[in-house]
Amino acid sequence: MVKFYKLKNKLNTEVTLCNIGASIYNIKTADKDGKIESILYTTKTRKDYPNNTPYLGKTIGRTGGRISKSKFRLDGRTYEIPSEDPNGLHGGKDGLSFKEFEVKKSKNKLFNEIIFVYESKHLESGYPGNLELKISYKLFTSENKLLITYNAISDEDTLLNLSNHAYFNLSGNAKSDILDHELFINSKKMEHVKNALPCGIFDTEGIYSFSKAHKIKDHLFDKEIIDNTNGYDFPYFLEKDLEYPIVLKDSVSKRVMKIKTTYPCVVLYTCNYPGDYVMNNNRKMKPYYAVCLECMYAPNSINSDFIKDKKDILPKYKEIQESIEINLEVEND
Repeated sequence: MVKFYKLKNKLNTEVTLCNIGASIYNIKTADKDGKIESILYTTKTRKDYPNNTPYLGKTIGRTGGRISKSKFRLDGRTYEIPSEDPNGLHGGKDGLSFKEFEVKKSKNKLFNEIIFVYESKHLESGYPGNLELKISYKLFTSENKLLITYNAISDEDTLLNLSNHAYFNLSGNAKSDILDHELFINSKKMEHVKNALPCGIFDTEGIYSFSKAHKIKDHLFDKEIIDNTNGYDFPYFLEKDLEYPIVLKDSVSKRVMKIKTTYPCVVLYTCNYPGDYVMNNNRKMKPYYAVCLECMYAPNSINSDFIKDKKDILPKYKEIQESIEINLEVEND
């Protein structure tokens, strides 16, 4: 059964969650004039939301991103991910994004919390091991901070790379696209992509760099990017010398979103291939009306010989915890 849950704080920020895919359906917060609006690009109606195929606000997994040829080898065995995408996109067609999670609620003086719980059975969607998964969303009472925490443990070695696929648009109710949004990513190394898959680690420079904040549109339509991925769709390795390695700003609404994470990587995706949905701006979904900042391990590292540290391998009975913290502010003139 599809259910929605709302978290609200003293600053009138609202986060609406859905149990299908342990998802973020919407986030509403104030602009420079105190106007409360959505900062997500999401479906206009709730009925269109639970099984949406662009993964709007979904938990993506067991492995976010693509797995080459929808196959991987682990402990001498080959596993195959049933997928409509040739490269096992976001955990395949039976992935976590479409599962019904159990729900627990928690509340104290510091935050309101929703906890989603799910047990993914051995070989579900092709992955080994019975995986126990807990995903927590905490909205803090007196500050605009949303903390997402992933806890997981498996009884077999398995593959795991979880993230949230929220589509951000700080303009408010997606009244404009995100091309004029200003983005900063503190990154010196990134993965280039060929045929939709990471193909190697390179210096983050030129048209790919956001180490100095600039508008997303500045290089998005460069022929090299458009011909390859139709927009940004690249993993960036995050430097750890700043508290917030990811900052997104909208100069009109003056909304600012700052992200920090325990994950080593963020995938920048600019809604290059929209789905056929009417969105919360009362129009059909369009390219470049949102930016996704998917904090995770490097995608497809299990099949990438240029990555030696396979962080996406979860050893049996080793419990992992990773987090993504989203901080919302309004910039003063």
